[in-house]
Amino acid sequence: MKQLEAADPRQIGPYTLLGRLGAGGMGAVYLGRARGRTVAVKVVRPDLARDDAFRDRFQREVEAARLVSGAFTAPVVDADTRDRIPWMATAFVVGVSLDQAVSTRGPLPEGALWALTAGVAEALASVHDAGLIHRDLKPANVLLALDGPRVIDFGIARAVDGTALTSTGAIIGSAPYMSPEQAVGEALTAASDMFSLGSAIAFAAAGDSLFGAGAAAGVLFRIVHTEPGLGAVPAGLRDLIASCLAKNPDDRPTPRQLSEFVEREGHPIPSGGWLPEAVAADIIAVRAVMTTLPEPPPTRPFTPATPAVGSPAGGPEPGGPEAGGPASGRPEPLGPAADHYGADRPDTANTPDHPDRPDTPDADRPWTSRRKLLLGLTGGTLAVAGAGTWLGLALSGTGKADDEPGGRPRPSGDDVPEATLAWKDKQSATCPQVLSSHGVVACPSLERVLGLDDEGNTKWTVNGADHGIAFSVQGSLPNVIAAVDDGHLYVAGMSMKSTAMRSAVLAIDLANGKAAWTATLDRPHTRGVLRFCGILNGTAYLIGWGDGKDHGPNPAGYHVWALDLASRKTSWLYGENADLIFSALPQRGDHALFAGTTRVRALDAKGEAAWSKKVEPHTLAAAGRHFVLVDGGSRMSALDPATGKALWTVPDVVPASLRGDGIATDKDGKILYALYQDKDHGYSLGALDSATGRTRWKAPLPADSKDSRAFGARILCADGNLYRMGADAVVWACDPANGKPRWKYTGMKGTDPTKLAWTAGDGRLCLSDPTATTVAALHANGA
Repeated sequence: MKQLEAADPRQIGPYTLLGRLGAGGMGAVYLGRARGRTVAVKVVRPDLARDDAFRDRFQREVEAARLVSGAFTAPVVDADTRDRIPWMATAFVVGVSLDQAVSTRGPLPEGALWALTAGVAEALASVHDAGLIHRDLKPANVLLALDGPRVIDFGIARAVDGTALTSTGAIIGSAPYMSPEQAVGEALTAASDMFSLGSAIAFAAAGDSLFGAGAAAGVLFRIVHTEPGLGAVPAGLRDLIASCLAKNPDDRPTPRQLSEFVEREGHPIPSGGWLPEAVAADIIAVRAVMTTLPEPPPTRPFTPATPAVGSPAGGPEPGGPEAGGPASGRPEPLGPAADHYGADRPDTANTPDHPDRPDTPDADRPWTSRRKLLLGLTGGTLAVAGAGTWLGLALSGTGKADDEPGGRPRPSGDDVPEATLAWKDKQSATCPQVLSSHGVVACPSLERVLGLDDEGNTKWTVNGADHGIAFSVQGSLPNVIAAVDDGHLYVAGMSMKSTAMRSAVLAIDLANGKAAWTATLDRPHTRGVLRFCGILNGTAYLIGWGDGKDHGPNPAGYHVWALDLASRKTSWLYGENADLIFSALPQRGDHALFAGTTRVRALDAKGEAAWSKKVEPHTLAAAGRHFVLVDGGSRMSALDPATGKALWTVPDVVPASLRGDGIATDKDGKILYALYQDKDHGYSLGALDSATGRTRWKAPLPADSKDSRAFGARILCADGNLYRMGADAVVWACDPANGKPRWKYTGMKGTDPTKLAWTAGDGRLCLSDPTATTVAALHANGA
């Protein structure tokens, strides 16, 4: 993603352009937004726009692409081929390309290959049903999303019965994935796409192109005259892929035949949980923090919002203190745009903290719609459907102060004292989480849990094998797999006592390290714990793989497991054949909130869905009895746990990082702490009343290092400190009463902050670097 340059347009049709995604032979592609919709806008080059023949080709492309629809494609949502500069807008899909995933994470496992085959076949069926041929199906044009693949970029597809608009014998496509007939310039049928599908799946299995690399002529020769080796393709899938790669188009299966074969073999169409953990983590990394770039100044007149009641016309800029903006300490009104996730407007908005004023949707309030794209995350990339372009997440987050945020100068931080490291311990294995409680620093790894004392010495060790459990460690990335309650540590894992690989929890006495008991999930079609959500009222909540329903040999979807800690029995299991990424447990009440990429759902004490709302969450947390959500527009809202209704909302809040911790609260949940994006691209800490959303204070933070990249919010509150981890991995301990820094710790500076686990409590701040297998501790006073 690049910032818009002087020559770039600021507005195309109704879409405000936020950044430049890339360019190709046809023109440039931009990230655009209008009416709450984010799209990829393909804009034709000016010289081509003057070419009448090209205009005809572009108009046909748009008309053809509009015919394509389906669960595994990305549709055209808007276009104007008659404009002075023709353009087309396509749906925005978050994921990583098959090419990127395989290049960075290696070949896909067999289960994912079956799912990929089924999804791409379904996509091609949609394309062919519309009378089209894709003509350029390749790994770069297949996006891997959490709920299945998406086939994108119909930029060279054309109607089968249309007039050819390219010269006779011209070859359109990407050499390594062309069919033999395409390579020699023959007329194409839909069977050509099936050859490309076979080549793409074989690439996903082997990690390399079937027909090699090098000069296009050599690659095309091998496609036409040689038989590829399919040794890397799993045996059960090999014959199917070989049939797709038949030299004779008539010998290849159709997409429907391919889908039916996959289904007969017991491999369902992909949904949640179909990707390897590392690839899914890359997608989650992007999805969890993705927002849009700051909108450029408008290029055409707009109608300002109606002034607040009592404000003089032509008075202060809307959104400023007098209009009830965040600087005034008053939350935004709950108009339709603010309550965008579908919760009803409260019966009365004229409360002491919600002064009566008209609804002002974002479209009419450009001064409060500064969306932020938070970038630079563990190999994750942002895919834009239809653009064929990948966003390198590389926006600087240095926060150099061009203007003073909120009228207060940004402190340099040079006068903030450096904390003294209490101790640092080298672990023998990756520790994805660290917990500090009851005089013990607990460090779980795949095979064991270590309890360290106040000086970092080993106090006790619990070996998982002694209790038939392997703990839920997945690679070297941080993950929440344990929780503390009433003097006990509860660690999630997988029972190894049978081949069923059931989810399990081991209880450990923190005082002496003795394992108290093991509980195992007794429901079929589940497999392992993905994340430990927390403990509420004596019940542990965990997210795991498998929705508890029979989808064949491999579980599909996700589940929430509610484990009663007193009886050590399952209270309930909630399954869903979709992704479950976020969770929040209130400090008071009996509802728990869970979310995927597009919907949040509240479950009551019996595991029944209390309510469900369509929204794209980027942060999910709780403050007191309320749930707190930050959406893709950087709006933070408090939700009523019983109904999901929005109680208040404030703008410009930085969403949580990949590792969560985007919101912090005091012990009682009455005060909520958040990170704000300032106009100078720096950050401020802020404190709000969790019941009303009223701002208590807001304080600018020292700038992160110039070479660091923004990655989202990571803040904690414990032991009388408010901690913030910067994009450069510098940790700041601030006064929760005013945000003033008390001390800083630069010992991790330069480390990728998304690869660090941390915790605060029991008089300590602890940091774990799973990659370096080290754990460090600092005293809360920094001394």
